[in-house]
Parts: sequence; C-alpha cells; structure tokens
Amino acid sequence: MKVPPDYKISSDILSLISKVNTNLMYLSSLTIPKELKQKIQRISLLKSSLFSARIEGNPLTLEVINKSGNDQEKNIEVFNILKANKFLEKTTKNNFQITKKFIFDLHSLVMTGEIEKTKRFRTEMGAIFNQAGVAVYLSPLPTQVNGLIDQLIKYINSNLEKFPLICAIISHLVFEKIHPFVDGNGRVGRLLIFSILKAKGYGKEYLVSFEKYLDENKSDYYFFLDQGYNKTEDYLVFMLNSFLRESGELKKQIESAKNGKVNLLPPRQEEIYLIIKEHTVVSFDNIRRRFLKVPERTLRYDLKKLVDKELVVKIGETRGSYYKIL
Repeated sequence: MKVPPDYKISSDILSLISKVNTNLMYLSSLTIPKELKQKIQRISLLKSSLFSARIEGNPLTLEVINKSGNDQEKNIEVFNILKANKFLEKTTKNNFQITKKFIFDLHSLVMTGEIEKTKRFRTEMGAIFNQAGVAVYLSPLPTQVNGLIDQLIKYINSNLEKFPLICAIISHLVFEKIHPFVDGNGRVGRLLIFSILKAKGYGKEYLVSFEKYLDENKSDYYFFLDQGYNKTEDYLVFMLNSFLRESGELKKQIESAKNGKVNLLPPRQEEIYLIIKEHTVVSFDNIRRRFLKVPERTLRYDLKKLVDKELVVKIGETRGSYYKIL
C-alpha cells in the first residue's frame, strides 16, 4: 500500500479548490457580532458531529437530538463526536503536528467520550463489509498498521502537498484504507480532515460541516472511498464538491443571519427557506418533491415555523397553497 497514493491536480480539481477558497475568504472578510459568530460556530460543530454519526447509521436529526424519549445511546454517539470536535478545535493550532497520540485521543473521545482510553491500533484483521455481509475490502495486516500510520503522519506534517484541502482529503482516504481500529475509523477519519486543515491554518474562521453532503450522498461517498486508490482524482472531485456545496450554504446562512433575515434555522427549515428565496414563489407540491423522504406533516410544520417567524408568507388555504419571501 503506497502512502500517499499517486494523484494529479487536474484543472477541474484546481477550479474546485479556487471556488472553495473564494467562499472561505469571503466568510473571513465578514464583520459580524461576536455572539452571532459563536452561535454559528456552535451550530456548525453540532451539525458536523450529527451528520458524521448519521453516515454511520445514527437516525437522529438536529430537531430531536437530546430530547427526552430518544435513544440515549444514539445521543451519546453524537455527543462523543462533538467532544472530539471540541477537543481538536482547542488542540490543533497553526503548525500543530499530528501524532499517533493525537489520533488515539480522537478515537478515545469518539468511542467512549473520555481521553486516553485508546493505547494501540487493532491487533486483528479488519475488513469493510457491504449490506449483504460480503467483505468488499480487506485492510492491511495488523503488523503493518503502525508503519503505515507513520508514513501517513509523515505525509500530513510535511509540505509535500501545497494545497491543505487536498492533503486533508487524501489523508482521509489513506486513513480509511489503513483501517487502524476495529471500530470508529470513519468518525476518526473525518475528524482527521478538520484536524489537518486547522493544523495548516486553512479556513480557521469557520468550520464547514461537509459531513451533511456526505450523508445526503452516502452511497457515492462509499463508492469513491472504495475506488479511491484506483481513481484518486474522482475521489478528490467528489470530496471537494462536498466542501464547495457546504461552504456555499454556510455563506448563504451567514449572509441571511447578518442581515437579520434568518435566525440560524434548523437545516431543513433553512433549506426550505433558501428554496423559496431562490424561486420567489413556490408551491407546497414543489417543496414536497425536494424532500421525498420527509413526511408531509413534517414539511407543513417546517413551513408553519417559517411563517410564524415572519420569514415567509403563505398564499391560500388549500392544498394548492403557495409560499413566498416576505
């Protein structure tokens, strides 16, 4: 297994990096109240943690997380990731060096919520299974894990890759292929992306919760991870698109909040608001077609909340009603 894999920075990849950088530079140039900025950062951290857990099959949403009656094990899984996110936010400053201990600490927090519980990598064979229970990938031998992680850390801490975003995304691919733990590899690997970006001083003003895009495109995410060593450029394009989409959404959210139009809505309500804003007048049926997996009653509740907050207005009282921005 080669660390890192061979890859080329194509014109498409350069274009995506440039677009993401433009969004992040714009965000860093904004002057907004400290309280609003802190609130945005708290919500971004929670979204990042929640959607990382959802990728692994956790069904919770931002609207119901931490409410009584929920599966506490599912809550704990999300909040363990949140603890790890807060840990890396506090720990990884510019020029921070990624170490094995740091990776162990992330794993400890993800799995138990407590620091320094993980002391070593797996000592048994690892594999990734599909939904039919068939092994689709056999990870390296346990005796190879330490050496491969050493090579990965050397790549991360070096200046071999001049684009921090590419270094972080490539490192995620390599980490998942090494599969150094029995469990928790996906969660730790996604946290590693943020850790590398912060250590290299990239996008430090705001956290882009790219995991939402991965959760919404889960089958594609696993496909490109699976093919990552054979089609590395395709994997890079997919992952860069996740950062582009979510940095663009964050930009819209902050602009709206800054202008006093949106008070940092829950993700689905925010998306509905942006759809109505983009199209000026939207029917309920059009909105429903954008959220096929969401019950009609839930969508009507979301729309009522937007109306109650005087963000949109409802036109008509029948099932053929329309919504527009106030």
